[in-house]
Amino acid sequence: MMKVPEPVIPDNIPEDRVPSLLVNWHLGSRARRHMSRRRFVAVSRVLCEMEGGLVLDIGCGWGYNLFLLGSNGFESVGIDIVSNDFIAARRIADANDRALHLVQADASALPFEAGTFDAVTSVETFEHIYAADRVKAVREIFRILGPGAILSISTPNFTSFVERGKRLLVRVPFLKRFFPPMCYPAGETSKAAYHPYRYHLPVRRSELVGLLMENGFECVEARTIIFVWKNVPDLLFPAAHFIEVVLERLPGVNRLGSTLVLTARKPR
Repeated sequence: MMKVPEPVIPDNIPEDRVPSLLVNWHLGSRARRHMSRRRFVAVSRVLCEMEGGLVLDIGCGWGYNLFLLGSNGFESVGIDIVSNDFIAARRIADANDRALHLVQADASALPFEAGTFDAVTSVETFEHIYAADRVKAVREIFRILGPGAILSISTPNFTSFVERGKRLLVRVPFLKRFFPPMCYPAGETSKAAYHPYRYHLPVRRSELVGLLMENGFECVEARTIIFVWKNVPDLLFPAAHFIEVVLERLPGVNRLGSTLVLTARKPR
């Protein structure tokens, strides 16, 4: 069973370096806190069958998953293509007396030797990798994993009600101004203008499973989770959570959850 401790968030993070994902999600409303933590736990709990090991977390941001992994006996390295949140990550690590290894790196060109890691995790990051680089990223992940190592990721579910709504949104341009750029699908950006914070392009479950298997992974398992709406008022969260539990148990309906969680393994 995975331990899910809460890291101490210090008050010495510079105001202009406080990550929005920390403020708006990890420290946000009950619904947002639930959604954020659920994704991390769903991705990392599959490693519980392992007895420690070295894990690479791709798209680590301010480091919550590194804290979670460390609390459960794993050594970890975090990478992100942008280092905006690294100052906050280091301040939080210091406040919790944790060692932290952060590297600014692109998932499609990982700066590690082949077979270095026992597992790779990635939470809500794959959809922000430039589409033309995704095959290279999967191949790089395969390369740096050791035999029998695990890959566990979460990404928005292409067929969820949420993503269907976002694709509808982009067809009504005047509505775009009411939502942050990260909220709606953006795949037409040129590589020269690409930035992960402005690029959001989930793919179908079958496409992602196929991509992993075509590049050497096996035992690919996929499931969908989360039906709670992020803007549910705190008073209504218990009811929303109860409905989520019910919907996740209904065959067919449970494939419409907002988050897709995939687990795969590199052959031994």
